[in-house]
Amino acid sequence: MSIYEHLVLKIARRWVAGSSMQEALEYARQANSMGMKTIINYLGEHSISKEEAESSTDEYIGLLDAIHSSGIDGSISIKLTQIGLDVDYDTCIGNLMRIVRHASIYDTFVWIDMESSPYYEHTVSMYLDVLKHYKHTGLAYQAYIKEHSLDIMHILESGGIVRLVKGAYREDARIVYRSKRYVNSSFRRLMRILFKHSKGMFAIATHDNMLIEEAIALSKEQPAKDFEFQMLKGIRDDLKHMLVRQGFRVAEYIPYGINISGYVYRRIRERPANLLLLARSLL
Repeated sequence: MSIYEHLVLKIARRWVAGSSMQEALEYARQANSMGMKTIINYLGEHSISKEEAESSTDEYIGLLDAIHSSGIDGSISIKLTQIGLDVDYDTCIGNLMRIVRHASIYDTFVWIDMESSPYYEHTVSMYLDVLKHYKHTGLAYQAYIKEHSLDIMHILESGGIVRLVKGAYREDARIVYRSKRYVNSSFRRLMRILFKHSKGMFAIATHDNMLIEEAIALSKEQPAKDFEFQMLKGIRDDLKHMLVRQGFRVAEYIPYGINISGYVYRRIRERPANLLLLARSLL
C-alpha cells in the first residue's frame, strides 16, 4: 500500500462507516439513537461491465433487506454509474428499476446521487422515468450548475423530491460556478424555489451555517413545508445535534465499502480545511 493510500484510509475513517454493510448498519443504529434518520450509500462509481454493475445492484438489494430486518430508520442512495450508466442506458435503467421495485416492498426511500455534468441529462431523465413507477425516490441537485431553474421546476412539477447540494466535482467553468460566493448565491435561489414551489418533501444538504440559518428562517415563514437537513457522516456533528434538539428533522449520509478514494477526494475538494485531517494523520 502506498503512503497516499494509507493516508486516504486513515482520513476515511471519519467519513466512511467501514468496509462492510454491517458496519454501516451499526453506525446507522447509533445515528437513529441520536434522533437522526440515515441515508446509506455503498461506495462505488463507474462500473465498466454488466457483471460489475449487477454486483453493485445485488449489494443494494441486500442492503434494503438488511435495513428492513434491522428496523433502521433509513433510506439508500445510489450513483447511476455504479449500476451501469457507463455500460449502457438499458443496463442502468434495468438495475435501477430492480432496486426501486425491491424498495417498494418495504416502502423504503431511494435517493439518486447526481454525478458530474456528462451524466446530468441521463440522470434527470432516468429519475423522472422511475418516479412514474415509485414515488418514494429523490434526486440530488447541484447548486453550482449554472443552468438550473427550469429543470428544478420541471422536477417539482413532476412530483419529484429534491436534495439540494452545492456540488463537489471538478467541472469546466463554463458549466458550473466555481467561486463560493456564486455557489452560495445559487444555493439560496434554489432553496427559495424549493420552499415556495415544492408540494412534498425536500432536503437541504449543506454544512454551511449561513445557508442553514436561511433555511430555518424560510421554514418559519412557511411552517407547513416538509423538509429535512441532510449532512455527511463525520462532518459538523455538533450542528446535527443542535438541529435535532431544535426539533428539525436531520438525516445523516453514511457511506461504506472499499472504493473510497473518489469520495474522500471530493470531501477534501469541497472543503479544503479537511486537508488538516491529513496532517493530523501523520502525527
